[in-house]
Amino acid sequence: MEANSIVRIIRKYLSGRFSPETEEKVQRWIIKDKYPEEKEKASLAYWNEVEAKSDTDTYLALERVNKRIGHQKMRPLPLHQKIGRIAAVLIPLFILAGGYLYHTSTRNNLIEISAAYGEKKHLLLPDSSEIWLNAGTVIKYPKRFSDSQRTVHLNGEAYFSVKKDAAHPFIVNTPQLSVKVLGTKFNVKAYADDNSVTTTLISGKVEVTSPAQTSRILKPNEQLTYDKRTSDISITEIPANDTDSWITGKLIFTHAPFTEIIRTLERRYNVTFTTSVNIPASKRYTVRFLKNENLDEILTVLKEMIGFRYRQEGNEIELSNNP
Repeated sequence: MEANSIVRIIRKYLSGRFSPETEEKVQRWIIKDKYPEEKEKASLAYWNEVEAKSDTDTYLALERVNKRIGHQKMRPLPLHQKIGRIAAVLIPLFILAGGYLYHTSTRNNLIEISAAYGEKKHLLLPDSSEIWLNAGTVIKYPKRFSDSQRTVHLNGEAYFSVKKDAAHPFIVNTPQLSVKVLGTKFNVKAYADDNSVTTTLISGKVEVTSPAQTSRILKPNEQLTYDKRTSDISITEIPANDTDSWITGKLIFTHAPFTEIIRTLERRYNVTFTTSVNIPASKRYTVRFLKNENLDEILTVLKEMIGFRYRQEGNEIELSNNP
C-alpha cells in the first residue's frame, strides 16, 4: 500500500468521517501488523498539523483523539507541557482503533483492548469467538491461542459467544474467578470497583472456580454471584430475556445497592456523579429500564424511587437530599 493511501485513511479516520460500517473495517486494518511505522507516522503528522494551530481547536482535536482511544478527560495543562505529553504518550498510542486501547506487550505478547465509558465494543478473537465489551472494560488475549487452551483476561463486563472446540477449552480469568467453557454463550461482570463478580450462562455449560471455593457448574439462565468481601457464592435463576440485557440496551438492577447503580450509570453514560445523599449500605433496589431510556428519564425514575434531587452541568451530575 502506498504511503499516501495510509495517510489518507488515518486522517479520515481520526477526523471522524467514516460511516460506522466502514469504521469497523478500518479499525481491523489499523490493528493489523502490516505497515506499523507508516501508520504511526501518519498519526503523528495529523497531530502536528492540529498542534500548529495552538488554539481551542487544538484542545478539541485532543478531546476527539482521547475519546477514540478511550482516555478519560485530562486536566488542562500549559501548552508546552501538553504538547510534550501528547507527542510522547498519546500519539504513539494512536494505533488504538476507535475507542479501543490496543497494544502488544513485549513481555507476554498480549493484545489489550478497552472500551471507554459511554461505549460498547464488539470484537473477534483469533479463534473466531465473539466478544461484546461493556463500557469501562479491559480485555487481554494472545495474538495466537496456545495448543492446549484459549485464555483471556477480563476486567469489567463482557458477553461471550465462544466457538466450540472441545480440544481447546476457553477460559476467562478475572482477579477473583476463573470461568471455563467448551463452547457456549455467557456473560461475565468483574469490574474492579464493584463488590461482586457475576457470571451468567445463556447456553451451554460453564465451570466457575474461585480460590476459596470448590468449582461450580452453571446451567442455562443461571447466574453465579461471588462476594469479594466475604468470598461467598450464590447461584440464582434469572429470566432468559435478561441474560443479554445490556447488549440490547436494557438496564436492569436486581437488589442493587445505590453505589452500584451510580457506578453503572457513570460507565454507560460517561458521566461523573457527586453525591451528598445518605443511603444505608444495606439498602437494595430493583428496577428495570427496558426501552433504551436516556439518562434524564432514568434519573427521573430513580429520584422518585430513592428520594433525591439532581442537577446536571455537562457530564457532571450532583445528587442531594430532598428538602
